[in-house]
Amino acid sequence: MKISPVQNYSTPNFKGFNAGSLLSKAANINSWQQRTALGLAAITFQPIIDLTNKDVDKDTRRISANRSFAKGLVGAATGIAIRGGCMKVVEKAFENEKFTNSIAKYTAENFSEEAIEKSKDFIKNQGGAKKYAAVIGTITALGVMLATNFLIDAPVTNWLTNKMNEKYEKDPENTDNQTVPQNTEVVK
Repeated sequence: MKISPVQNYSTPNFKGFNAGSLLSKAANINSWQQRTALGLAAITFQPIIDLTNKDVDKDTRRISANRSFAKGLVGAATGIAIRGGCMKVVEKAFENEKFTNSIAKYTAENFSEEAIEKSKDFIKNQGGAKKYAAVIGTITALGVMLATNFLIDAPVTNWLTNKMNEKYEKDPENTDNQTVPQNTEVVK
């Protein structure tokens, strides 16, 4: 019996799609940019889904689509503004030496002077301030948005939905052209 030698096969080389570079680029997308992408998707797709829902009547579809559009628009606008604003405020705070020193103490590997100095160097010279601002700003923004959802988003969404519904109802193309015959008797 003849035994053939075991061949060593290398792993296949997939050319073209480079997941590593795609993921490293995605890692640089901050929270307000993510909210922009989600807002655009919500504004684009949810009203279409609502308008094509055959389980409800035409008026319900229209009102639901208007509501979805308003929610997507208002939610995206406030989310982007608050996230971006909080991140900028925290970035600005890193210009303050006291703030930078405090963050460096809390983010140091340990509480030794050497670790704190490394942390300060990371914040000041290696882009740490921008990275920390993104994280701290996003967390701060989430806290702020707990209040703004009720104080800004809900009332503005209702107002915008009502305006869109009023405009739709005033449009002559959207009114039923059924005329009620005059001189009709009501039968009791």
